[in-house]
Amino acid sequence: PIRTLAASGIKKFRTMLDENANKAPIRRNVTIEEVGNAAAFLCSDLASGISGEILYVDGGANTAFMPAIEE
Repeated sequence: PIRTLAASGIKKFRTMLDENANKAPIRRNVTIEEVGNAAAFLCSDLASGISGEILYVDGGANTAFMPAIEE
C-alpha cells in the first residue's frame, strides 16, 4: 500500500501500512518514487526485452502472508 489522497479514504489504512511494513521482507513500505522508478525502467530501452510480466513493487510483501484486518 502507498499513502495517497485516495488511500486516505480507506478504513484502517494506517493499520494496513503498519502491518505491511512489519511483514514485508524489507521491513518498510515502498515509496511512490520506487514505483515511479520501476515504471521508468519498464519504459526504457533497458527493458526492451520484457513483455507480459507482472512486476511487483511491494518490498516482497507479495511473498509474505498478510492477514485480514479486523473491523
